[in-house]
Amino acid sequence: MKKLLLSLFVVLGLVTLVGCQTESSTVFDFILDESYTEFMVLGTSADYAPYEWLIIDENNKTQLVGFDIELAKEIAKALGKNLRVLNRGFDFLLDDLEAGKVDFVISAVTPTAKRAEQVDFSNIYFQSQQSVVVKKTDLDKYTSIESLNVATVKVGAQLGSIQQDLTTENFGSAQNLFLQSVNDLLFNLQQGKVNAVVLESAVAKGFIANQPDYAIANFTIGNSEDGAAVAVRKGNQELVSKINEVIASLIETGKMDQYVNDAIILNS
Repeated sequence: MKKLLLSLFVVLGLVTLVGCQTESSTVFDFILDESYTEFMVLGTSADYAPYEWLIIDENNKTQLVGFDIELAKEIAKALGKNLRVLNRGFDFLLDDLEAGKVDFVISAVTPTAKRAEQVDFSNIYFQSQQSVVVKKTDLDKYTSIESLNVATVKVGAQLGSIQQDLTTENFGSAQNLFLQSVNDLLFNLQQGKVNAVVLESAVAKGFIANQPDYAIANFTIGNSEDGAAVAVRKGNQELVSKINEVIASLIETGKMDQYVNDAIILNS
């Protein structure tokens, strides 16, 4: 099944994916149509399955996959351009956008009021919720926000993310660990260096599907109406309008749901 879905992602990318290392990032080029002469440049942080992440295929090649990437391809195609993806740490993305290093950002970004001061956002393309991941043996121990919000507990979240904000707001009495990489956070959880990690729910479900010794705590955190949106440079309403047209079409046709489901299965 994984090989079948990997083939699907490669076909959807329409033929060519090239990765090259730079000092602080990885660049992937998707040739969507040989007739296109320009690239749209996407900023993302590829450590957040099933939104975007890196896998090694059967030919030992690094592939960039995820439903955010499929959305980016659709946007680039709608503008008659190929897609170039700049993989960076999450906390650099909006600054890169503001500085003109990328044309848009898709990386499970929640459109908060604070972020909207820096960039403009599209409509929501995926409705999301937040979860707290703990060891399965700790489920009966950590049953509420209050049970984690104590000085002897350490709670982790991704640096610069909405989950960092939620951790600061809800677990101010606990010790906090904020790291750039979600993979590093989950490694710390596995090593017992943190007691819990705050994640977007789809990411949390993907992790526990592959790690049966962990579970999602039985309480809610954050706004149940949170969602992910595409970020563009401030004032670029023409691009926002085009992206909103693409999102509306993908949602109406069910294609967005298909991309999400394919990514979840690929990550399982």
